[in-house]
Amino acid sequence: MFKYTIREIIYGVFLPGIERFKIISLGSPVSDIRVMRIAPVSGTIPAYKPGQFMFLHFLDDSGASIVRKPYSLSSAPSAKYLEFTIELVNGQFTGRLEKAKVGDILGVEGPFGHMVYEDEAKTVFIAGGTGISPIISMLRYIAEKKIKGSFLFFYSVKTRERILHHDELRRLQKANPGIKVVITLTREAPVGWAGECGRLNDAMIKKHAPSAKDTDWWVCGPSEMIKSVKDCLIGMGTDPKRLRLEGWG
Repeated sequence: MFKYTIREIIYGVFLPGIERFKIISLGSPVSDIRVMRIAPVSGTIPAYKPGQFMFLHFLDDSGASIVRKPYSLSSAPSAKYLEFTIELVNGQFTGRLEKAKVGDILGVEGPFGHMVYEDEAKTVFIAGGTGISPIISMLRYIAEKKIKGSFLFFYSVKTRERILHHDELRRLQKANPGIKVVITLTREAPVGWAGECGRLNDAMIKKHAPSAKDTDWWVCGPSEMIKSVKDCLIGMGTDPKRLRLEGWG
C-alpha cells in the first residue's frame, strides 16, 4: 500500500529537490509588490548563481504542492535567506501570497536558469519593474565581492514611488564605484527629478553606454520591453551571443 496519493507523488514536496522554507519577512514597498524573505525549516540554503530563479510552491495541509510559480532571486548567493521581489497580479500564486504571513511554510525547488552573472567586467543591466529582481542579486554580488569593472544599470519604472530597492541602489553605488544606476520614469516627470524620463530608447542607451559591441548585457522585464531593447541593441552592433534576456507577459 502506497503511503502517499498519486497527486502527492507527482506534485508534492515529497519529490526530491523540493524543500520546506518559512517566511521570515514580508515587505510591501508598493501596495501591489511583495519583497519576501524565506529561510529553510531545516538544512541549508541551496547553492545558486546571481540571476537564477526558484520555483515557489504553496502547500496544502498534507504538505503537497497545490500551485507553483517561478521567481527570480533578489538575494545574493551569500545571504542566509532567499529573497524574492514579486508583483501581485491576482493569479493563483500571488492571490495566495497577498494573504500570506510571516511564519507560513512554502516549498522551494531549484535553482534553475541560465541568465547568470559570472564575474564579467564590462556589463550593462536593464530591468523594467520587478525585473529588477535578478539584477539586484547580481549588483549585490558585485558589490560584496568588490569586483572591478564597469557595471551600468538602466532601471525603467512607471513612477518614482515604484522604484524598488531605491536606497540600496544608492548604497551599492557607494560600495563599488564601478556601479552606475540610471533610472527612467515612463509616466511622470516630477519637479526636481535628476534621472531620465520616458521609455528606454536608442538615444538614452547611447548617452550612457556608447559602446555596445564589447559589452555583456542582461535584460529582464515585460516581453514588449525585451523585444524593443533587443532590437535596439542589435541595431547598435551588440553580439547576440552577449545578450541574456528574460521576459514575461
